[in-house]
Amino acid sequence: MKTTFTVTAALMLAGVLARPVQAQVDTVRATTLPPAQLAEKLYNSGIAKFNQKSYRAAIQDFDRALATRPDFSKAFYNRAATRYELKEYDQAVQDYDQAIKLEPESFTAYFGRGQARQALSQADAAEQDYTKATELKADYAPAWYYRGDLRFEKGNFKEALADFSAAVKADPAYAYAYHDRGSAQRQLGNYAAAVQDYDQALKLQPELLPALLNRASAKRRAGDLKGALADFSAYLNKVTDNPVAFNNRGSARFDAGDYKGAVADFSQAITLNAGYAFAYNNRAAAHLKLEEYKKAADDASQAIRLNAQYAEAYLNRGHAREMLRDADGACQDWRKAAELGLENGSAYANAACD
Repeated sequence: MKTTFTVTAALMLAGVLARPVQAQVDTVRATTLPPAQLAEKLYNSGIAKFNQKSYRAAIQDFDRALATRPDFSKAFYNRAATRYELKEYDQAVQDYDQAIKLEPESFTAYFGRGQARQALSQADAAEQDYTKATELKADYAPAWYYRGDLRFEKGNFKEALADFSAAVKADPAYAYAYHDRGSAQRQLGNYAAAVQDYDQALKLQPELLPALLNRASAKRRAGDLKGALADFSAYLNKVTDNPVAFNNRGSARFDAGDYKGAVADFSQAITLNAGYAFAYNNRAAAHLKLEEYKKAADDASQAIRLNAQYAEAYLNRGHAREMLRDADGACQDWRKAAELGLENGSAYANAACD
């Protein structure tokens, strides 16, 4: 009986071990997928992790996919996109290089490399990549838009305008392209056209508040002070901490002859940014209109302390000093304004000073 019991126990033990051993074999089989299939599985895992913003884990999956299949262009492309999110722009460019080498007609790879190069401040190289993307796919709006953005930053406003126009032609719902085309129109002095573009941007995306602010500036330049003030106020009802907006509404109020309202806006701009030289000088100009000459002189002096090369501030302080019967000080200021290139400074100095 003892011998029989021992054999039976051994058989039972063998039975218990059978399933774990089999499972271990299954696990080994799972790692022996054909290389292409394994690379695809790792690639899909990387995509899922990218979408979850687990970028480091995604990189690891793309690394393993490329180790299994070195010619996997999609893995290079998406690893580049992941590295872009991690701000590893040099490495992103290298991956886009490989993706383009494997798929020379990939317009998205050229566009992605352009984005990375732009982030590296390689404007000319980025522009070349965006150009190639537009050549490969003429209706790809982002490539036109970002090339326009680069050209706008370079001051090439006519070329930027053409690119933004191509972007909205490719995608009529591209609110940012309408907005930036409006800004190019404004730089070129086409204020009515700028207003129309900002209108369209806001129609497509009502919460695009920079369009509201920029439309206000365009309306002011076009002489529509009522419309400008309405837009400035609508913007400031939603954004209360922007000193530039207060300064610009103050300028519109100044143009409209509301000097007290202008002083209030310039003061709020200064409260928000104590180093805002423009707001000090603008408030000085409003104080001059209100015949508050001491306040005007003080504000102009503060603008000069903040920016010693501020010609307009010297001009305004000269006017204030003249009215305060400080003729020598006025002449010194006007001559300094002239020295800094302001023609009005020369005119006042020549007319009033020895």
